[in-house]
Amino acid sequence: MTTPKLIPRRGADEPAPDVSLFLAFHAGLRRDFGRLADALDRCTPGDARRRALIDEHTAFLLRALHHHHSTEDEEIWPLLRALTSEAGAVMDRLEAEHRQMDAVIERLSQPRRPAAAQAADLRAMHTLLNGHLDVEEQEIVPLIRRHVSAAWWEDSAKRATKSHGRDLPLVAAWTLDSVLPAEREKLLAAGPPALRVLYRLSWRRAYERRVMQVFG
Repeated sequence: MTTPKLIPRRGADEPAPDVSLFLAFHAGLRRDFGRLADALDRCTPGDARRRALIDEHTAFLLRALHHHHSTEDEEIWPLLRALTSEAGAVMDRLEAEHRQMDAVIERLSQPRRPAAAQAADLRAMHTLLNGHLDVEEQEIVPLIRRHVSAAWWEDSAKRATKSHGRDLPLVAAWTLDSVLPAEREKLLAAGPPALRVLYRLSWRRAYERRVMQVFG
């Protein structure tokens, strides 16, 4: 006989899950597509090195976005659908918006596109994504806090973090850069000690060099 799988529902006396890292990741996504478009506008047509750096950071951002959407589609959204009927309609909308963004992502992923076309799609993504994240934060985050087990949420965040692979140093520094200093210290304190040491010794410096190269 198969034992039914328990749904990780938040108990009445349990704390709400801490969504700080989730929202910090959103903040980075909200900021950088528009910022990349501006950097591309400033890039001199003959400056192949600067264009390559902008394209490299765009590719990183698209990987980060794909990773985030995959975690939502494969873990968070199915759990919320199982936990509450309130989630159904908004989940359908968000999943449809993921598919809508996929068309822009496909264009942004093409190599050596004209700068004007690339900048236009970066701005299109900025607009689509900010509207999408508004819905998530206004309608989905309250459901996560109300229904999802804090232990499940923490385990899911750990799995997501590890699965960034070689992008982890850049993802970590980029995410921490997207929040105010007090929130940054809170996120660092909540993470593993090794991450705090690596961030302060090397990851932050490498990220700051990259920001200067890409955005000037």
